Amino acid sequence: MRATRVFVSAVCLSFILFADCLRLAKATDKDGGSGFSADLEGNQADVQEAVETVVNDATIHGTYVYDKEQTLNGAEALEKSKALGDWTGPGKIYFKVFHDALAPRNFKGSEDQGTITVRYVLQEIAPKRFRIHIDAVFVENEHRTVHASEGIVESSEFKEITDKLRAIQLQTQKNIESKARIDAQIVAKEDLLRRRQEEATRLSNAESSGQDLVQRVQELRHKVEMRVAASGAHVKSHDPFALLVGN
Repeated sequence: MRATRVFVSAVCLSFILFADCLRLAKATDKDGGSGFSADLEGNQADVQEAVETVVNDATIHGTYVYDKEQTLNGAEALEKSKALGDWTGPGKIYFKVFHDALAPRNFKGSEDQGTITVRYVLQEIAPKRFRIHIDAVFVENEHRTVHASEGIVESSEFKEITDKLRAIQLQTQKNIESKARIDAQIVAKEDLLRRRQEEATRLSNAESSGQDLVQRVQELRHKVEMRVAASGAHVKSHDPFALLVGN
């Protein structure tokens, strides 16, 4: 029951986060057109990895051609495209392109065969804060007519990016926690090894002291025997300490 509540809470949180992201979306006329724009928070490497993963996933999200197959696979990532004009602002630019799409859904007035182009512009606006601009168009092959996206493609692509980013960040956090556990285990093992070494040292010192004592007793016995032999007395006791006291 508790696991179910946790799952439901996680799902609700995901929808809330996505809704917040959509509220951040706004029109941009940086290059004379309109499109989707929203902010992403995280390390630069994580944000860039999330964007590039979606750019290279071979799928145009938020559109399809045939009703029975509502996923459009077969797109390719490109470095350049003229379908959306030149981007004059700063940022790292990516393109994802699908050729020979037949009247794709969610593009205004698309009734012919042509090419879908999605452009992503990633800008760093503050430490660990980035803005991504996403635009999508469908250009007919024959008449070169440009059909603007209705916005679903851009928002769907953005959702994929946020999902990937959250997954990356979650895995990063798990890696940090795992490393912390491993480091703690290493410290505990090193402490145990240190204490064992200290015990071994104390035992070695004790054995060494015992050997020194035995050697000292033997030296005393030898001295007593030498004295007795020199005096010619009869030794009644073999206790070197008693002989020394008696002497």
